[in-house]
Amino acid sequence: MIFEITLERMIVFFLILAVGFVAAKLNVIGRDYLPSLAKLITKVLLPVMIFYSTCVGCTRQALFDNLAMVVLAALFYALVSLVLFLLARVLRLPHDKDRVFQFCFIFGNTGFVGIPLLAAVFPETGLLYMMLFSLIDQAVFWTYGVWLATARDRQVARFNPRSLVTPNTVAIAAALVFVLADIPLPRLAALTLGTIDNATSALCMMYLGALVCFSNVGAVLRRPELYAGVAVKMVALPVLAGRLLALTPLPGDLVSALVIIMALPVMTVVPMVAAQNGDEGEYATGITVATLVASVVTIPLAVLLA
Repeated sequence: MIFEITLERMIVFFLILAVGFVAAKLNVIGRDYLPSLAKLITKVLLPVMIFYSTCVGCTRQALFDNLAMVVLAALFYALVSLVLFLLARVLRLPHDKDRVFQFCFIFGNTGFVGIPLLAAVFPETGLLYMMLFSLIDQAVFWTYGVWLATARDRQVARFNPRSLVTPNTVAIAAALVFVLADIPLPRLAALTLGTIDNATSALCMMYLGALVCFSNVGAVLRRPELYAGVAVKMVALPVLAGRLLALTPLPGDLVSALVIIMALPVMTVVPMVAAQNGDEGEYATGITVATLVASVVTIPLAVLLA
């Protein structure tokens, strides 16, 4: 069941990605347009998606009843960050590839793969689990993740707290206010934001397809750290976590959902952020595409072994 759903989602993903690739080949999407498209996605579309999905998919009572997922998400990011840091050291990756390698494998594609996958596998609770996980996921991504993606020569010597104030972190804070205060979205606002939300994943996929067209993805396939990252983050860690959590009184659906989340491929927006903040955009694109292909096998495998 999980394998068939995953395969279907991946086919849809690659079909839309192919549209972006062909559009770039036909010069409908030019190379010079990619930075502007990335800025539109990261500064407008993704914040709307974060705010809307959290407000619609999470209630105050559900938040309190399922706080275990929030705690598990925080523990997961602490664990995976440590493991990927050590793995990058063992592999002796050059600067700034070591940080971008960690950036890629720490953050899974919760929005564009995880949400539809969990909603299909667990119709009653899947979306709730993903929204609770995303409260930590988005906060860590747009702080620690962006720091990892930023080239060392572009980073300021002193930490500026204002760097944490991004459209995405503002969207997270606003969504939490709506959820905790139990404020419903007005119907017209929900329809408007929902329409934008529906367009976000497709635009991200088409952007990635265009980026693939202009990138040397094949070079990444020859790098051993790609396969080490897939084996460790997308198989070993989900299986280990799943087996350990199965020994606890946590609900089985919650444990299975976390295993799927941990096994997700690289987040679609990672190449955009890497390209905007450093010189390793092509490297991140190659890892992103490769993990998407691998996840067709690794997600069902991780669930089976866990």
